[in-house]
Amino acid sequence: MIFRAAARLHVRRMMSTTTNNPWLMLPPTFDRSRGGMLYNFYSPADEEVVRINKYGPGPDPPELPDDKAVVVGSSHGWLAFMNRRNNDHFLSNPITRRHIKLPPVDSLPNPEFNLDRGSGKARVSKLILSASPDDADCRAVASFGPSDRLAFCRPGHSLEWAPIGQLFMEREDDTFSLRYARAYEDFAFSSKGNVFTCLTMSHLHDWGLEDWDLTSVDSPRIDWIRRQGDEGEKSDDDVEMKQHLAYAEQTGELFVVNRLVKECRTRSFDVSRVEKEEGGWMKILRCSLRDTALFVGTNHSFAVTAPHLKPNSIYFADSSGDQGRSDVGIYDCADKTFSNCYYSYDGHHTALNNTDTTVVPATIWYTPTLV
Repeated sequence: MIFRAAARLHVRRMMSTTTNNPWLMLPPTFDRSRGGMLYNFYSPADEEVVRINKYGPGPDPPELPDDKAVVVGSSHGWLAFMNRRNNDHFLSNPITRRHIKLPPVDSLPNPEFNLDRGSGKARVSKLILSASPDDADCRAVASFGPSDRLAFCRPGHSLEWAPIGQLFMEREDDTFSLRYARAYEDFAFSSKGNVFTCLTMSHLHDWGLEDWDLTSVDSPRIDWIRRQGDEGEKSDDDVEMKQHLAYAEQTGELFVVNRLVKECRTRSFDVSRVEKEEGGWMKILRCSLRDTALFVGTNHSFAVTAPHLKPNSIYFADSSGDQGRSDVGIYDCADKTFSNCYYSYDGHHTALNNTDTTVVPATIWYTPTLV
């Protein structure tokens, strides 16, 4: 009990003395002497690990962790979990220990494609929020299924997920007709005008952007869609290009971040600013982040301007690397160089970077909040 009280005071001190302080979520640990299951976070600003007891005060914890949930997203101080044992999805605030259950995965469109027929496990690759779930206008958006289609709900209110846009597209020419899933690479919310923007992805149609009005759960409406030619860069066969969308809430700017990955390691980034115009036209301008730092990954990507962060830099995390390795580090956009993201883990200093082969997965950026 003394450890738990001290941990809560330590977390509150760090949150009150450092604003705009994103944390890197590390793999959890189990320690009965410290209260059972522990969430572990690394604060780059404070250069130290924050450990938070998962269960809080109460009876003795179980001998072994019984949680089969994995993190599939992070937004506005909340983590999104998928329980592999029963396919449940829920939101959790590790600081306040509040939980909000989301609609069952079986309510997603085409559940037969969303569940792995062999294991019966759900396929949700990313889940983000537009705001705190306490906000009446909050929307949760998930990419699901093997093609990463989109669906959304109102946390705490909806009984099922509602699809966004057409689930399937049609393509015809003189020789064949093809029906394929509408797929999305990434998506982001902006609090300015409550805009939801998503980035389309397919080898069968051009790269593009869409803005959706998600005010009505029953009938989402498209507000803007890009209709220009393809501005995306082509990469070599052995190089994968991942893309992230991020809004800078202070300025309302929308950034597209191209991330070149080779052999499961990030090799470079470039950043462009998007200017939307009427009629589905837009400009994509290569740009500097100036005094802003971007945080990208499975989390809701976001921009932060703060003195304790490296300006004109990209803090990146990705736990999809091979052999259980995480792809984590800091990229300086001016010098085009990488630096490590360090954390002290079980008394040892371990570096998280784009060459390390010893770290474990489940890294994600998290913004702590007491509400």
